[in-house]
Amino acid sequence: MIQGEPLSTLCAQFLQLQKSERTKRAYRCDLRQFLAFMSLQNAGCHALTRYGRADLIGHCSRFVESFAKHDAHSLHLTNGTTLNRKRFTLVKFFDFLIEVQEYPFNPARKLPVYPAKEYSNTPTLSKDQISHLIAAMSVDRIKSKAHFRNYLIISALFHFALRRHELVNLKWSQIYEHPIPHFQVRQKGNRWKYLPLFSKYQRRLDEFVSLHGNSGDYLFSPLKNNRTKDLAKPLSTNAVLLIVKKVSDTYLKGIPLVPHSFRATFVCLARDAGIDDKSIMNTTGQKSTRILNYYDIRSLLQANAVHHLAEIFV
Repeated sequence: MIQGEPLSTLCAQFLQLQKSERTKRAYRCDLRQFLAFMSLQNAGCHALTRYGRADLIGHCSRFVESFAKHDAHSLHLTNGTTLNRKRFTLVKFFDFLIEVQEYPFNPARKLPVYPAKEYSNTPTLSKDQISHLIAAMSVDRIKSKAHFRNYLIISALFHFALRRHELVNLKWSQIYEHPIPHFQVRQKGNRWKYLPLFSKYQRRLDEFVSLHGNSGDYLFSPLKNNRTKDLAKPLSTNAVLLIVKKVSDTYLKGIPLVPHSFRATFVCLARDAGIDDKSIMNTTGQKSTRILNYYDIRSLLQANAVHHLAEIFV
């Protein structure tokens, strides 16, 4: 029996079931937009029963597709991934209503899966570019605390294939010595992954602390805080974005990089090196090769098995 419990309350209950804070934020945003689209911000769950099945499916479809973007010339959809995410939010929320309110059906499951890009458009670096970048930043690390910290940040984004939120939340307490030195990193989905802390990087961390001290629980903290003066806190993810832009302007002639560029570069170079997908996924934390393939934007002609078997031809 469908009760008149406010949809806003049901949304809050649904969000509390999500383990990941990132997932909560994404779902919260999508559901607020959906309720506003339907003018149901202050309505009870029973208000949904006023719509016939076809009408509600149509409303859900129009809501999702209101976020669509199309190429100016071909008119092809360019943000299918965004639409699929909003569709998935509605699917999960209506599944929740079916379970707790005995809502009769899930209209979002009738929506199509929208075509999404097969490959990421995240800009990446070549092996020479990333090697020269890290070498140059290593030389410059002695110039200032900021130079040293940023060198460690860029190196961590690449060598450990970290997402921004994983990087800024790294704590000294997440470094373990046994069975080998490693980071324990909390990732998307509130899952843990374990990343070997290779000796060269560990020595650089020790050198940084020796020169500049340890400012708190987090590996990477702000160097100034004009508002509260509190430096014993993690960097913001936006600060990491600005650091990457500054590094690109300084060392790479302004190549339009984003923090995720280093993670994508790791995937491409690891595959170039012939490293098996399982080992790569142990670093990135992904569960399937589908996302690896998404970030593997190497040339389909260059990354091609034909080259490896050509020597058989006579």
